Amino acid sequence: MGVDLFFVLSGFLITGRLLENKGRSIRGYFGHFYARRARRILPPYLLLLLITVLVFGTWWLRSWYICLFLTNFAVVVGAQLPESLCILWSLGVEEQFYLAWPFAVYFLGEVTIAWLAASLIFVAPLLRWFCTPLFPSVWFIYTLTPFRMDTLAAGALIAIIWRRRQYWIKQFGHFGPILSLVAAGVLGLLAKNSRFTTSANTRESNTFIYELTLIIVTGIVLWALSGRAVRILTFAPVRYLGRISYTVYLVHLTVFALVARYVRGTTETVLATLFITLLFASASWFLLERPILGRPENKVISSIRPIPPVDELEQQTIQLKGARFTSLP
Repeated sequence: MGVDLFFVLSGFLITGRLLENKGRSIRGYFGHFYARRARRILPPYLLLLLITVLVFGTWWLRSWYICLFLTNFAVVVGAQLPESLCILWSLGVEEQFYLAWPFAVYFLGEVTIAWLAASLIFVAPLLRWFCTPLFPSVWFIYTLTPFRMDTLAAGALIAIIWRRRQYWIKQFGHFGPILSLVAAGVLGLLAKNSRFTTSANTRESNTFIYELTLIIVTGIVLWALSGRAVRILTFAPVRYLGRISYTVYLVHLTVFALVARYVRGTTETVLATLFITLLFASASWFLLERPILGRPENKVISSIRPIPPVDELEQQTIQLKGARFTSLP
């Protein structure tokens, strides 16, 4: 479920930023986006690969496509990798999605983008339903981008609604937890049937479990955006954890594998892993990531500014030397 929440948030944040930069020239739009992504993603990623060489050796470098964010394909074809690198499949899904999505955002209108996102939300479960019999393992459905694009598309759709009809989310978003609880209850009931377990690799499980999970995390996101979670999200320690969360995600299993070699006892191993992971991620942020990123951006959610409805725009005019001009903020 944590991965699904990550995908929805990613779709929301990235789509919002893309829409904010849509007024730039085509070179400025794509250059800004991909340069920013490279500065954010690559330094900790390359550092992880270096640490993996130091901890596990070089034998896994035969799977060279890891460097191209194709770990989700490596997982399903059974490539020989250190177990700590297998979590990179989710980063692969995200980066593959964003090879195409910026083009859709730039060349299509917001309403068309919204319909496209809604279509992807509808198509992904259909793909899972029809393609499940083709794959011998649940990992194909779990890790390949076409089968997970509904979560990213859901975040993108929320971003567009947030810009155009923000009051909808602020008015009704507080019902999000109810939506999440209902979906969680249905998921719990279905889990009693062996055909609806995550490892079953049935059409039913690969369709409904993913969709119910999407409803759960979407309810959480809508609740947060409605303003009910502002104090939590703006709490300094929470904001700081958000900054270092990417590196925490990258290195925590590698740190665990290293700690397990020298520390005995489950509790001691977990605590040592947590401490070292947070320490490493903090050092990476201050010494590597923040200097490369440069000036921090404004608060992300506030930067995804709403726009007035079209009918309001049509009414906004100014007088200039007797002529009337439409004023579009």
